[in-house]
Amino acid sequence: MPRYLLDTDAVIDFFKGVASTVELVDRLYRQDDALCTCGVVIAEVYTGLSPRERAEAELFLASMRFLSTSLATARQAGLWRYEFARRGRQLSATDCLIAATAREHRAMLITGNTSHYPMPGVTVLPLPRLQNGKR
Repeated sequence: MPRYLLDTDAVIDFFKGVASTVELVDRLYRQDDALCTCGVVIAEVYTGLSPRERAEAELFLASMRFLSTSLATARQAGLWRYEFARRGRQLSATDCLIAATAREHRAMLITGNTSHYPMPGVTVLPLPRLQNGKR
């Protein structure tokens, strides 16, 4: 069964009712594809949630498979940050951790921030809104 790790912006799009993202998430659920989340995504999502939004978010995030971040994953994230910085490209620690988690668990990363994930071995699926020319 394919695994799909929703990046933070994909989760936010879903909560905001962005039609193309809601349709994608619903389609993946209907196909029994494994929608996943990870600790960094959860932390980033909760950073922007008001207290009244938390119950709905909790239900949605709890419905997904949780992908843990291992020692090897954290190490890989740090190595990517180091390597890309030496090439003049700054990557965030959070994006590197999300990418390393996706790679370790062989999950496709669904994001609207495709440029944040140039790491080798990370498969990215752009959010449909990008393909429609909307940001």
